[in-house]
Amino acid sequence: MLTAILVDDDYPVLRYLSQTVTWSALDIELIGCYSNGLEAWEATQLSPPDIVITDIGMPKMNGIELLQKLRGINSNLRAVILSCHNEFHFAQQAVKLQVNDYILKETLDVGHLQQVLHKISADLNTVKKTSAEMLLYKRKESLNRVALREKFMKDTLYQSSANKETWVEQARIQGITLNAKYYIPMVVTVNRMTNVTLTRKMNDYTIVFAVENILQEILTSQHRCEIFQHSNNELIVLFCCEEPDKEQQLLNYSAKQSISAIHKYLKISVSCFVGREACNQDEIRKILLPMLKEPTQRFYLSESTVHLFEKVAFSDLDMYSEYSRYYSAINDMLALNQPKELQAVLDRWVDWVKSNRFHPGDVKEWTLQLLLELQLKTKITLQYQTDLSEEKLYDVINSIETIDHLQQWMSQYFEQIFRKMSLVAVHSKRPEIIKAQQYVIQHVTEKITLEDMAGYLNLNSSYFSRLFKRETDYNFIEYVNMMKLQKAKELLQQSNKTVEDISDYLGYANKSYFIKLFKREIGMRPSEYSAWN
Repeated sequence: MLTAILVDDDYPVLRYLSQTVTWSALDIELIGCYSNGLEAWEATQLSPPDIVITDIGMPKMNGIELLQKLRGINSNLRAVILSCHNEFHFAQQAVKLQVNDYILKETLDVGHLQQVLHKISADLNTVKKTSAEMLLYKRKESLNRVALREKFMKDTLYQSSANKETWVEQARIQGITLNAKYYIPMVVTVNRMTNVTLTRKMNDYTIVFAVENILQEILTSQHRCEIFQHSNNELIVLFCCEEPDKEQQLLNYSAKQSISAIHKYLKISVSCFVGREACNQDEIRKILLPMLKEPTQRFYLSESTVHLFEKVAFSDLDMYSEYSRYYSAINDMLALNQPKELQAVLDRWVDWVKSNRFHPGDVKEWTLQLLLELQLKTKITLQYQTDLSEEKLYDVINSIETIDHLQQWMSQYFEQIFRKMSLVAVHSKRPEIIKAQQYVIQHVTEKITLEDMAGYLNLNSSYFSRLFKRETDYNFIEYVNMMKLQKAKELLQQSNKTVEDISDYLGYANKSYFIKLFKREIGMRPSEYSAWN
């Protein structure tokens, strides 16, 4: 639907036209009525209308000035002037601004104005349709050009080798200039593409296209090179050069410039991997294929950096020789609710992995087993289940391409566990308190008294009560009720149990007491909480 505004310092005219013109029948939306040109300009300059119906003589900014400003930001603007003036110089200015009609107010007829607007509407819709078709054509043309370039690169990598002259000529036919003595290949990878698509709410094609545009702007201004899209997160750059040793330093500098610019303007991290020089298609293939087909070779390389690509050998040492030590340390830090200490353990583990250069596949398998065992442990001892199923956990870890990304992801994973367990975590190193906490969580549906808990721990009840209060800032019965109410909230959200059922299930002999306790701690009755959630 087209948009229109009315501008006139004569309020009766504004009211009359806004109410009598059949805007919807003309497929026009009246988006504003203004008493002078300045008011209209300030309201619409960021989103100009398609049609302006305006008086000429108005305070602050007249109609001619308004149309001049609006046409500067919308070249397809259509205008109708309503005026008390019939002097030639006003009509002459209107003609220069390509005004569609100049109507004197004394002869104003709504039927005539509607005919003018109908003609304008048909004209603008034709223009918009033509513009849309042209935009679609250009997009298809661009896609075809990209597809042809992708095909040429795939033929270079996977088809039988042609002699250099034939290969260069095939490139020229596609508009690709590769006439050079040497070629230096570079692979540009968008780091953490899955995260980028989610946070930026863009598909991978659009992201790679945006990265390519910045590479084109920076690299082609300093080098003879051709850029090809290869996959949903990779581009290939072929630098054409005569003396590769001399150009290598400038090439690295340009690559660093590109990484910085992409991060600055797109907020995206990319890494560049530069291969050795090649003379022909066969050598290019031998250099590029390992760079593209063996992402494990990049596992220990820093992100957002330029690297000379070299094949590395991985250690054949047994990672599992240290499994129990790291598992115990991480499990203890989780149980004791010590996130800083756990992060220190994780950092030591990463340093150990890096120093030994274990195969990335082994590192991911080791990590998956660790997290699955910890998930089971927290589910049993703390009645806490993470949001990631075994299958989803496998997919997430398998998609991670660098050790730095894995370290960061694991830190965030454990932070989430600590955050969700904050209500049941105890800031204490006393084994009696930890044991008491775990017992309460495991037996939350039973009636638990201070005396029973002290007896379970072989402690004097008065001593245990003071110890628990000192270590947790809660008295023991408060803590038991807090855990029971937490469980009650989960049941109200996730089950069809009635309030009475939940009260009985959690060991409360008196439903009224349960409701009173729930309202005091949560701020509403259980039935209200259930309806609210």
